[in-house]
Amino acid sequence: MKRLRRFWKALDEVPGAATDRLDWTDVLGAEWRDIEPYLKSTGRRTTSVMCPYPGGDGCPRRVVTGTNGAIRAVCGSRPRMCDALDLRAADVTILALDRAKLLRELARAFDAEPADRSVGSGRVMLVGRHALAAGLASPILLALPGPADPLAEDELRAAGLDPAGSVVLVPRPSSLPAPVQARLVAAGHQVIPLSEAMGLGANGFEALQPPAILLAPIRGALDTRIKAQPNAPSLRLPPGTRWEQITFLLTSSATLVCRTPGWSRQLDPGDLGMRSAKNNHPTLAWTLLVSLAELGGAISVRDRSKEASFRKQKEHLSKHLRDAFGLAEDPLPWDVTRRAYVARFIIRDERPVGERGPRRR
Repeated sequence: MKRLRRFWKALDEVPGAATDRLDWTDVLGAEWRDIEPYLKSTGRRTTSVMCPYPGGDGCPRRVVTGTNGAIRAVCGSRPRMCDALDLRAADVTILALDRAKLLRELARAFDAEPADRSVGSGRVMLVGRHALAAGLASPILLALPGPADPLAEDELRAAGLDPAGSVVLVPRPSSLPAPVQARLVAAGHQVIPLSEAMGLGANGFEALQPPAILLAPIRGALDTRIKAQPNAPSLRLPPGTRWEQITFLLTSSATLVCRTPGWSRQLDPGDLGMRSAKNNHPTLAWTLLVSLAELGGAISVRDRSKEASFRKQKEHLSKHLRDAFGLAEDPLPWDVTRRAYVARFIIRDERPVGERGPRRR
């Protein structure tokens, strides 16, 4: 796997990560062919190109186009210090880092759910969120400070820096001023230089170690923070799990098997917070869940005088399920067409026939 140290250095030194093709080939050297797919044309042309002996009054060489369309870079010093250079249109085209492509590959390499929209400024962007379990994730940011002004911490916050802990990717160890990096680490964030953590393989940028190892500090902090929360989810689903991927199988009046891709567990009312502290009996929320299984996942009330009470029970059930699994969406939204609360998840009554109640219509 290639380490591409000149590329990461260029991201620190090329203003805005955009310059003409001639300059990119010089800056990247032998890495040019590897990085060319990560650069895209801005549609603009440079007005000057580098000089072999910079420093004169006419430096850098101006790009001029002759009446015949020929493009040349000419020295403006008197006497001339550099030879004129014949160029092609491609040489003077300004190429910029394809940030979207790099963000996608970093999200894949760090096992992060990609950001669904562009977030952040030109110097700090949201890569995505690395999840420890469903609903338990920390943001990963890419910071490209460049050679201009030092990066302000407000730029990180605007891009989604979570005060409770985030990952900040930078090109090199020296990309951030030492005081800024020290404050980030002291605040519980993890700063990762990409030059030390990434390489270029056959499928694009890849992490040199598994994400679970690279992100061990932030994963440990996230786990500690979640355990300390009074309303932390009691059941940890695999990262990225949605309600639509969950199947509940009611196997008895007091047991429910929960299945998702890569995860399965038998639950009882207590596991879902649906057992009374007074008598240890299942609560009305569990009774409603059993009824939902009997009815195939959709439930409503026909007696309008009981709608308010029924709605309150439904809200209790939804809250218990959200709290147990740590998923924010309402698991039982109202379906206007069916005039019923319809489960986002799959639920089936698989109790022995003798244990089932009378068939509901």
